Amino acid sequence: MLAFATTPAQASTNITVHVKQCPLDYCATAGYGWFNADPIGDVPGDALKACDLNADGYSIKAWLTNRDTGRVIRTASTAGHTANYCTEWQTGDLPEQTRVWLEVCKMSGTTKIACNHGSEGWA
Repeated sequence: MLAFATTPAQASTNITVHVKQCPLDYCATAGYGWFNADPIGDVPGDALKACDLNADGYSIKAWLTNRDTGRVIRTASTAGHTANYCTEWQTGDLPEQTRVWLEVCKMSGTTKIACNHGSEGWA
C-alpha cells in the first residue's frame, strides 16, 4: 500500500489595502489597492486596481508581488488622474496557489509619501 502526504491547497484570497491621509488612527483613507483573486461577475480574477479617494495632489500606486520570489507581478497607479478615480483592472493569469503580497502607497511622482504593506493572499 502506498501513502502520499500532500500539503492542503490554499483557497484563493482577495486583498484590499488602504493608505491613510495621515499617520493618525482617525485619518480617513486617501486611497486603496485591491487584488481580486477569482472572477466574480464583471470583476476579473488575478486582477489588481488602485483607487485615489482624496483630492490632495498625490496619486495612489499598488504593487502586487510574488511572496516567494519577491518579483513584482503587476502594478496599478492613479498618476495623471484627478481624485475619485480607480484604474482599470490590471490582469493576467497567475498559477493557482501563487502567494502574493500587496503594497499600496500615496505617491508624489516617484516618491513614496506614505505606504501600507498588506497581508498575504493567494491567487
